Parts: sequence; C-alpha cells; structure tokens
Amino acid sequence: MHSLVTVLMNNLKGNFSFPYGKPAWNTPLIKLKQESLQYNCPVYAKLELFNFTGTHKDRESAAVILDMKRKGYNKLACCSSGNAAISISAYAYIVGFQAHIFIGSDTPEEKIKLIELFKPKIHIIKGAFIDSFKASTKFIAKKRVYNANAGSCQAKLIGNSYIGREIAKELKPTIVICPTNNGTLLVGVGMGLKKENVKAKLVAAIAPETKIAHSIKGFSRLEEPKLTQMIKESNGAIVKVSDEEIKQAMISLIKQGIIVEPAAAASIAALNHLNLKKKDKVCCVITGTGLKYPSAIQKILN
Repeated sequence: MHSLVTVLMNNLKGNFSFPYGKPAWNTPLIKLKQESLQYNCPVYAKLELFNFTGTHKDRESAAVILDMKRKGYNKLACCSSGNAAISISAYAYIVGFQAHIFIGSDTPEEKIKLIELFKPKIHIIKGAFIDSFKASTKFIAKKRVYNANAGSCQAKLIGNSYIGREIAKELKPTIVICPTNNGTLLVGVGMGLKKENVKAKLVAAIAPETKIAHSIKGFSRLEEPKLTQMIKESNGAIVKVSDEEIKQAMISLIKQGIIVEPAAAASIAALNHLNLKKKDKVCCVITGTGLKYPSAIQKILN
C-alpha cells in the first residue's frame, strides 16, 4: 500500500492528529539536465506525480480526512476541476466517508470517469469552475458537511506544506515555481519553507486563458489574500505562460522520462520568463501525471 495511504490508515486507527512535526512521505526531487543547461543554473523537479492518485492533491486529501475524523465529520463537499475530486473521492472511499463533488460541465470526460470510480455523489454544474464553486458553497451552507473547498480549508494548506518542507530539507532553493489557480499549493509550499526557515522566491505559474491546462484555467485565486501576501513577502512573481510554452515543456519532460499533465508543465514553462542567474537554485513543482489522461495528452502532443 502506498505510504500516504498507510499513514492515513494508521492515524485513523489511533492518533487522529495530523503528524505535522514529522513528514511521513517523500516524493522524488531530481535535477533536470536539459533545463539546467538551458538556463545555466541548477533546475530541479519535485515529482508530485508519484503520489497515490498521481497528483499533489493527495497531500491535501490525507490532511482533510484526518481533520474530518478529528472534528466528527463523515461527509464532505468539494469543488474541483478534476484532480482534487479524484483524490478526495479516493481517500473518502478508503475510509468509508461520503464525498459530494462539484465540477463544471467543461470538465474533461476522462477526469469524470476517474472520479466515478470512487463512488462519490457528483454534481455537474453548468458552466466553468467558478459556477461549480458557487453551487458547492450553497450546498455546504445548507448541509452538515465538511468544507473541503480551496480558500476555506486550512487542512489543505497544511497538507501542501509538506512539499515545501521536503524541498527545503533536501535542496534549500532560491526560487520555487508552482502551477497556480486557487493558490492552495503555493501558499502551502510557502508555509512549509517558512517552517524550515528557508527563504525562496515563490513564483506562481498561471495560464488563465489556456485551452489545454484545464486544472489551472481561470486563475481563480481562492486563497486570497494569503496568495498575494506569500508572493509579496518572498519577493516572488506571477508569471503567465502560453499553451505553446506548456507543450514544449511537456515534450522536454517526456524526453527526460517524465510524463506530466499540461498544468504540471506550467512550472517548467515559467522558466522562460525569469531572469535566472548562475547562482540561482530553482525547484519546479511538477504537480501531476499525464498517464491518467492518455487521449488528451496524445491530442496535445500531436
């Protein structure tokens, strides 16, 4: 059984507190030879695609389930563009909790099929992410369910903080780049870096008008004002990347043996927009695998 799931199950059997002081899982951190040569500074990738359901969202989900257990909930509601829904549905299924998943009608069919595997109650809302977010907010206000939405769930930030802590302990980077939509990942990573007393510029890689990176489309910024504060305090930046840059980043990663979904490649694409120095040490968070969406990846790469 995957280490994240093992940690979750062990905590549910006994101590329900999230083991914040001692990280219990680690994803690979590797040096990217191509990007390091291209930008004349060491560039690393934190491979979150090695998590249970293939994305960094598993960090959030493990923390959410533990927080639910501690607070006496067995039902949750979550608005998602796909990956969070797959992850939280899987974790809820493991422990016998009920997940209510709100997704926009523009969610790719491949993602919907994966969500359905774990038997949540799916609410498909006409429109985009923000429309499903509003619908989930109304639902949460009427029902006694755990609010697992970005912007309202501290447990998600704590889960993502482990990524920052692991990066800090192994690398001590000067710059960390995160694909960004709601901002939950970047804020959490920033929390983790702070916990380990490592100062790094935080860069949000965004693609608000993308046609291929569905999970970061729109730049919803649900974690405001924390998102802006975290970027400002770190002397970081918000970088907008194009679909063509994302495609080229995906191809580069594939040639190095890493198959990612488009949104995950945004952190690599953002390198084009940074004035990198030889003394810099950059870590790109690679958020998710492309293997869950073969037809979409095939279409993009063709």
